[in-house]
Amino acid sequence: MTKLLSSEYFLVFLGGGIGALLRYAIGSALELSVGSALAVSLSLVIVNVLGALFLGIVSFHPHFASVGRKAFWGTGVSGGFTTMSGVALFLYQPGSLAITGVMFALGFLAFAGGVNIGKAKAGLK
Repeated sequence: MTKLLSSEYFLVFLGGGIGALLRYAIGSALELSVGSALAVSLSLVIVNVLGALFLGIVSFHPHFASVGRKAFWGTGVSGGFTTMSGVALFLYQPGSLAITGVMFALGFLAFAGGVNIGKAKAGLK
């Protein structure tokens, strides 16, 4: 296990704030455009699928190979952008199990797509 430096903690903190702000902006934009009832479900699916895609890219793209970049973009931005707590809250609502299953399936496929993009850029394919 590698030792985390205080600068890496700061990178995770900064990236997490940016990711959370992006998630909030998407939710707010959707609320204005499609209404609050649909915005909650739609934004949850969008941020988690896009976050999974981006995390797949960060995991294998050579641009993100350094520990600092993985801390900022992977743990920070992707972690702040996606939301497991939102999924837990969403699951508490009746009739949400099917949508959650679709979201997880799309998220897995998006992550696999991101891995393929990252590997292709790294010349690993």
